[in-house]
Order: sequence, then structure tokens, then C-alpha cells
Amino acid sequence: MIEADPPHEEIHRDHDGEVDVDVDENDADEPGPTEPLRFKLNWRKLWRFAGPGWLMSLVYLDPGNLESDLQQGAYTGYKLVWVLFWATVMGLILQEMSARLGIVTGRVLAQTVRAGYPRWLNYVIYVNMEIAVIGSDIQEVVGTGVAIYLLSNGSIPVWVGCIITAADTLTFLAVQYFGVRYLEALVCMLISTMSICFFINWGISGGSDIQVVEGWVEPTVQSWAVTQAVGTIGAVIMPHNLYLHSGLVLSRKISRDKPHRVHEAIWYTRIESAGALLMSFFINLAIVSVNADNFYDVTCAEIDDKDAPFACISIQAYNESGLDKYYGTCKPDHVCSVLGLQSVGYALKHALGGYTLYFWALGLFAAGQAATMVCTYAGQIIMGGTLQIQLAPWVRVAITRVVALGPALLIAVSTYNDQALFNSINEYLNILQSIQLPFAMLPVLHFTAQEALLGRFRSGVCLSMVSSCLAFIVMSASIVLIIQFVHDHNISPGGKACFGIYFAVYFAVCARMIWTELVALPTFLLRCLRCASTSEKTLPSEQMTVRPLSAQPPIP
Repeated sequence: MIEADPPHEEIHRDHDGEVDVDVDENDADEPGPTEPLRFKLNWRKLWRFAGPGWLMSLVYLDPGNLESDLQQGAYTGYKLVWVLFWATVMGLILQEMSARLGIVTGRVLAQTVRAGYPRWLNYVIYVNMEIAVIGSDIQEVVGTGVAIYLLSNGSIPVWVGCIITAADTLTFLAVQYFGVRYLEALVCMLISTMSICFFINWGISGGSDIQVVEGWVEPTVQSWAVTQAVGTIGAVIMPHNLYLHSGLVLSRKISRDKPHRVHEAIWYTRIESAGALLMSFFINLAIVSVNADNFYDVTCAEIDDKDAPFACISIQAYNESGLDKYYGTCKPDHVCSVLGLQSVGYALKHALGGYTLYFWALGLFAAGQAATMVCTYAGQIIMGGTLQIQLAPWVRVAITRVVALGPALLIAVSTYNDQALFNSINEYLNILQSIQLPFAMLPVLHFTAQEALLGRFRSGVCLSMVSSCLAFIVMSASIVLIIQFVHDHNISPGGKACFGIYFAVYFAVCARMIWTELVALPTFLLRCLRCASTSEKTLPSEQMTVRPLSAQPPIP
């Protein structure tokens, strides 16, 4: 059941209601609570709502995503563009649900999880989300360290770049204390920087528009591309981003006791989020295209090796990258090799010209800086909402950075001279995000379907069915990936037993998060069968008004 707010509950949104979006509205024109909900676009008001969606979209452009993009293009060509597109659409659906939950209830998702689930489940979700945040932050900190290494022509080691990144992220986060609009402006500047850099490389590369379209509309996955397909889903849809978005929308001050104002806020948020994610898709597509045009070769893709597929890069790029193993030849003076954030810079340099390395590195730096800020902010929201720890915002920032910096430095130092190991770790960190995704996705599906919590703004039957199917697809893909991992790495019987025990508990916890829906599913299916057999038309459900959070009845 949803508990009432305790007297001293810490509200973890330091800029709650800072931007007043209803400043020019006349209350006399407010429709009655029982009148139909309508939406009319106002560009000036859309500008006031603009910001949270662009902050949210940064997680779709972090170094983990960029590495997934470059490997998708270099290892599989354009064959998985459709996965990238539909993963972005799937992300938009989930982000809309998370934002709607925050807009209607005035709570971040983490606070709703704490109030709506048993305490043990709240802590299980927190631990798994903290793992997801740390895994994502590792990629972002190390990715920015790689960018600094490339920009400095190798004079600043990656591990030193990681320390610099941790320090300047705190500096950037200090911008939010001047106001949320300043932070949003900084983020837009970083998005513009990476867009310019990656689009320039895309323009230089040229490429085939026909192949892009074919990869967009032909949903096929070769056996050697399964890891990249699932990794793409894990890289695009970050679990902690759902918690983040539910908090970001609270920076807009709206009248939650007025249904039409809430309905309007939901639609403006949808429009802004769709625009931001469309932009992120084209940035990701630019990276896929550049690498598919220059480094994809079917010979390297179909090599019979457990670490396959590979990219086809020049011998000069291979030597300059410091890679220590290649897996065959593909073209004259080219070899089949792994490709990552660092080695792709040298590959671009020898394929398209030396300046493309710096465009790549500058875009990677902007992506890493922006993503580390947002990831830290997400960590604050998750920690504050699920644990209800009374801490000053700067203390929460410091704790979040320290928790993630240790693993990031460990990976940077231990893999500094082993690019293949570093690339493999990043690939499996993306897969980890897919495994952790249900701990954000299932609570969003559960709470947004509750009429007692969202009233008339709850998810409809069609949206619930579609989102449930998406959840099933993501979890099924994770199962396939784990089975493939166990098969390819010759896991011992004891290791297989541990995997089996873990996933038995994993799926039991997932079932508990949506237990209400699972119990109601047979009744719902039976009702659908009866309606289909009798051809009866069901009447629309009774319209309900939005009630204050304190007046919401408990969820059964």
C-alpha cells in the first residue's frame, strides 16, 4: 500500500517548482473538473516546460551508448539500426510513464517505491539500482578519461583523466545552485557540441542512405550479433534514467489540484521528451553510420571466435591503438580487431583524416561530462527517495561520486594496457544495464497502472499491454544473453548452479514487483474472452478527478 508522507520526509528535489509554467494563466478560464480534458499547444508555454527532457536524453548519449553505437556499426554494419530505433521508442514510452507519475503525484519514483512496496523489496530495488548507477558511471568517467587522453595526444593517462573528470563534474554540478535553468542551458550547450562533432564526422564519411533505410526496416539479428543487439537495449534504456526523469519534471511548478493543468503538463512533457529522444537517436545513428561505412567487413563479423564479431581497421590504426591481438585479415593492410572508445579515434584518423580524431574526442568529452552530471543527479534521487537519508545536497553529491569513482579508477588502471579487456568490460556493463532494467521498468508499469494513485491519468489498457510486452521482450533478451554467455565461456557446473540460483531469485523478485497485475491477469483474460464471444460493447470507465496525494486511498 502507499503510505502517507511521514512528517519529516525529505523531498529529494532541490529545485521543486522553480519554473512557474502557469505564470500567465487566468484561473477564471479554468474548465470544471468534470469537463473533458483537452490540449492546445502553446509554443511559449512549451519553452517553459523545455529542459527536463533534454537532461533526461543525455543518458541516451553517454560514453556507454557511444561505444555500443560504434561497435554496432563496426561489427554489424547497419543490420541493427532497427534495434536502436525501437529501443529509443521503447525508452520514450517508459520515460513518459515515469514523468507522468512524477507530474501527477508530486513524488519521484524512488519515493513511490519506498511507500508502495514492502521495506525489504525497497532495499533490494535500491541495491540493484545503485549497481546500475555505478556501472553507468564507470563507463562515463572512464570514457571521459579516454577523451582527455586523445585530446592531449596521450600525454594525460586515462586514470588521471578519470580523476580530472570526477573533480570537474562537481564543478559543473555547482551550476544547479544558480538555478535549474542555468544547468539546463549548460546541458544544451554540451548536446550542441557533441551534435556538431559527430555530424561533421558523419558528413565527411558520406555513407549509404539506402543501407540506413534497409537496416531501419529489416528486423533481423544474426547469431553473431545477439550480444550487440541486447547491449544496444541496455545502453539506450538506462534503468536509473526512469528514476531521474520522475524527479526532473518536478522543477516545473504546476497546480496538481487542477486536472486540466496536470493534463497540459503531461502533454508538454511528452512533446519535449519525444523531441529530445529523436535528436539523441540521430546522434547515435551518426556514430553507427560512420563506423559501419568505414570499419564493417563481413569477414571480420563472421569469424569463428567466442569474442567475435570484430571490426576491420588499418594496420597503422591497430599499431597506434596499442592493441595486442588481431584475428585475421580483411582487406589489404587491414586486420580484424576489437574496437573501443580509444582505438576508434585512431581508426578514424587513418580512415578519414587526423582531424576526425579530435572531433570524436571532443564529442566524447562533451558526452562524458554531461552524462556524469546527470548520473550523479540520478544517484542522489535514488538514494534520497529509497533510503530517506537526511543529508545536505552537496553531501549526497560527494557520496555518489566517491562510490562510483573507486570502481572507475580500478578499471582504468587495471585495463590501461589491455584495450581488448577494457572493451569487453564496457560491453558487459551495457548488458548489466539490461539485467538491472526490470528494477526500474516494472515499478513504473505497476504504479502508473494504479487508479487509486493516478486517477484518470493512469495508464490505459492498451498502453499497459504494450509496455508489458516490451518488458517481456527485454527480460527474454536478457535470458538469451545469459545463456549465450554461459555457453561461450565454458562455465563450470558450480558456476552454472550459481547462475541458476541467482536468476530464480531474480525472477521471483520481478514477479513480486508486479504481483497485483499477475494475480489480476487471469480475470482480465477471461473477461476479454467473454466480451469477444458475446460481442458486447463495454462502457467507458467513470471519469475520476485528481485528489491530493495525502488523500489517496491505499493500493490493494
